[in-house]
Amino acid sequence: MKVLAFDTSKSAGWAFFDTSRHVSSIKCDVLEFPAKASIEYCADQMGLKVTKLIKEFRPDFVVMETALKMSPGGTMATVVSCMLHGAVLSTVANFGIPWGTISSATWRKMFYGQGFKPPFKVHQLKRPDPKTGKTERLEYLWKEAIVTQCEREGIVLPAKKTVAHNAGEAAAIAVCWRGAEIHAGRYRPAFQGFLQQRNERQGAAA
Repeated sequence: MKVLAFDTSKSAGWAFFDTSRHVSSIKCDVLEFPAKASIEYCADQMGLKVTKLIKEFRPDFVVMETALKMSPGGTMATVVSCMLHGAVLSTVANFGIPWGTISSATWRKMFYGQGFKPPFKVHQLKRPDPKTGKTERLEYLWKEAIVTQCEREGIVLPAKKTVAHNAGEAAAIAVCWRGAEIHAGRYRPAFQGFLQQRNERQGAAA
């Protein structure tokens, strides 16, 4: 089975995983857009870039991280997320390829294991947090965590440090495809077939 995965943003990670091979065979990289480009232009280009990847890899299934409905980055970050996700999904649908989404909480639990805690930094606050009353804030270093885990798995990430984590998260999403939520009913039979094939392979290997 061939899986194409996306961690969608203006530095969108993508990954291709042939599930018959070891995870170290995953190919991944980042789709980048001009810093000052409008979101409309980025959505336009996202569709074209996704089309190119689909034609190159011919995936059986596409999975992407769930779009932000509310973002700590504010309204604009939410709009950007939703527009880019829409560009990916409409492109995939036009090819008739089954697709699904997976939340960050789901793929992190599957990829890192239950109870995993990423490294963190402690930031001292000038004033107590009005909600918690605490005078320090923990920053969880998920970017560092994904790069470290991909290195352990033998997954080769882009050399550019500022975007390597985006490709790494796409690779993790590809590995965790079976945790996807299917939104369009017409794709559920195909997805159930993919799960059954996976279970049969695991049973034969036991």
